[in-house]
Amino acid sequence: MSNLPIVCIVGRPNVGKSSLFNRILGRRAAVVSDREGVTRDRHYQDAQFQGTNFTLVDTGGFMTDFQVDVLAESVREQIFTAVKEADLILFMVDVRVGITTLDQQFAKLILKTEKPVILVANKSEDAIERAEGWAFLQLGMGAPRTISALTGYAVLSLLEEVILLLPKKEKIKKELKPISFAILGRPNVGKSTLLNKLLGEERVVVSEIPGTTRDSIDCEFKYNGISFKVTDTAGLRKKARVAKQKDEVEIFSNMRTMESIRRSDVVVLLLDVTRGFEIQDLRIITEIRKAGKGLILAINKWDILENKDSKSFDLIVKDIREKDPLFEWVPVISISALEGLRVFRLLQEIQRVHANCKRVIGRDRVAETFKAAIEKNPHHSRSGHSVQLKRACQILTDPPVITIETPYPDLVDEAYKRYLLKTFFEEFGLAGAPLKLNFDRSLHLRTDEDLEKFGERSLKNDISPRS
Repeated sequence: MSNLPIVCIVGRPNVGKSSLFNRILGRRAAVVSDREGVTRDRHYQDAQFQGTNFTLVDTGGFMTDFQVDVLAESVREQIFTAVKEADLILFMVDVRVGITTLDQQFAKLILKTEKPVILVANKSEDAIERAEGWAFLQLGMGAPRTISALTGYAVLSLLEEVILLLPKKEKIKKELKPISFAILGRPNVGKSTLLNKLLGEERVVVSEIPGTTRDSIDCEFKYNGISFKVTDTAGLRKKARVAKQKDEVEIFSNMRTMESIRRSDVVVLLLDVTRGFEIQDLRIITEIRKAGKGLILAINKWDILENKDSKSFDLIVKDIREKDPLFEWVPVISISALEGLRVFRLLQEIQRVHANCKRVIGRDRVAETFKAAIEKNPHHSRSGHSVQLKRACQILTDPPVITIETPYPDLVDEAYKRYLLKTFFEEFGLAGAPLKLNFDRSLHLRTDEDLEKFGERSLKNDISPRS
């Protein structure tokens, strides 16, 4: 488990916690919305400032029992679990709204923990709003630090104070992060059976580490010298009031699914060969793509498929890939979790897809492939404009993103986007990776060295999935 100090952001709903979380990280890692209660679970990300590394935690908005929200109790549990772990708390308030009863109630609870706390008065975009921050002195948390998570005003000063207050944790030997994956799928598809098979093999060393979701654990194990971490999201605990609204269970289920996706590098979507590909599977895949995670389709219960022959696997894969053109580049493997058939072959696929997600393709190679593609098949004119595609460059890894420069990004045809995706997938061998294409009026070129700080340069991997 990480030995980094932990900074936890807390506050009532809609004070800007996720905005500050994203501002500190320098990227949009959390969903930001004006609607209350968007963040439900805890969200952990490693951050760095002036050479100091720490773990930053975003939490849901604190709500009380009498508020109309069936998840209020669960959100509070998530918040105080994060607070218990934290070395420093950033208590956020909204200067535009002023002190609320909810702020006062929450502040009293936080002060009882006796944890170090910084009072952060957000939405202080101008001098008048900054002056309003002093009203929050009555919360008993000392002088407020007036900031604007939206514009970045005074966030650097806040971070300077944060790193001064953080404890100096013992340095530990840096090890390669394990490959993190989640097993998702419809009920009774065999997720638990697969998990048990992976963790019960004699060659596997298992350790249980507390996870970031209530009732969840991360199981770490090694196979053939490679470290893996599988997110095991447990079911709901029974409550006396469980007979409430029927959709509460569905809400929790969706929360757990999204949490599993977010915390993973690669997602294994388990399909039941006796039931085939269903609409719910497509919904899960949509969320996996949105999150920018690697994807593998594992067809389970291969041992009980009746009347199978040498063509069965190819026919099933063909049927799946007809559902969506992008499935052509998603690895598919048939397994039997119960019998252990190709279960550890699945780990090899996870390793391959993980490497593809972090691939630095090479700037020259991207440019050459792009040039050849548009020369072979130029984009047609649209709305009286010649849609010129000028340059292409990989700008991100994990997920890999290629930005293409064009004066008319809105006019790029969807079919042409699919053509370029197909070209890049085939040329670079990015099986399972969530390759994304951006079209922009200007392109800021990035060097391979810049990308290698965050990814890993690798040649095309020729391991091919088989039935």
